[in-house]
Amino acid sequence: MSIANRVNEWRVLARRHPLGTVLPVHQHQTAQLVFAITGVMLVEAGDSRWTVPPQRALWIPPDEPHSIRMLSDTALRTVYFQPAFVDEHGTFRRRAAVHVVMASGLIRELVLGLFDEQRGHGMQSLTARLLLHALDETACLPTQLPMPDSADLHRAALRLIESNAWHLSLSDLAEAAAVSERSFSRRFTAEAGISFRAWRQRARLIASLDLLAGDQSIKAIAHKMGFQNPAAYSTAFGELFGQPPQEFRGGAMPLSNLSPPVGHVAD
Repeated sequence: MSIANRVNEWRVLARRHPLGTVLPVHQHQTAQLVFAITGVMLVEAGDSRWTVPPQRALWIPPDEPHSIRMLSDTALRTVYFQPAFVDEHGTFRRRAAVHVVMASGLIRELVLGLFDEQRGHGMQSLTARLLLHALDETACLPTQLPMPDSADLHRAALRLIESNAWHLSLSDLAEAAAVSERSFSRRFTAEAGISFRAWRQRARLIASLDLLAGDQSIKAIAHKMGFQNPAAYSTAFGELFGQPPQEFRGGAMPLSNLSPPVGHVAD
């Protein structure tokens, strides 16, 4: 379903995509807010990846090349904003950066309200403006995973993510990249802006969001992600996301609206 308002300040699109669907690299002249009602998406833009769990939303600036992979059956609601409309009706300090936000009850209702064809243009225009202001006041979720630039380190990082081989050591990956451990560690930190140890911790916590969106137990998730026990997983998850995995799964808002920057993951 696609609906465009009569002055083309914004438009909306509803889509369902099955598990494994890939939307290859593309870009829009408009900014877009992608809201996952159900399902988990993996978005790649620039040198980073973002995992978007259900009931969360992703902001993508205009002219930002990106690709989207569906990690599960996914129902999307997307709002496209003309740049001039964003500039005119929102302070929106993060408008130029890709980021994920918690879709609060207010944001959910505002997004879904734009799909209600029974509402008049004036009401929907106000709704779109209020949505921009609500996004500006909503905390970012730390689901960004920076990736190293060089081909050998990038390939090693992808191997870890795509195979869920969290047991692999720094030595294993350095050997696969045909470099010394010291060189691998030094280059990884320089390229990704975060130490390999902290990156791997962040990577497996973000990867666990896909499992958390399903019906797997915390114990099973902790085991699959290579944590010693469920308590260790829950503690690490809470340090990164500001709430335990059980609450995150339920879509509850975190007690704190502070999202740690990428470089501040516990090492």
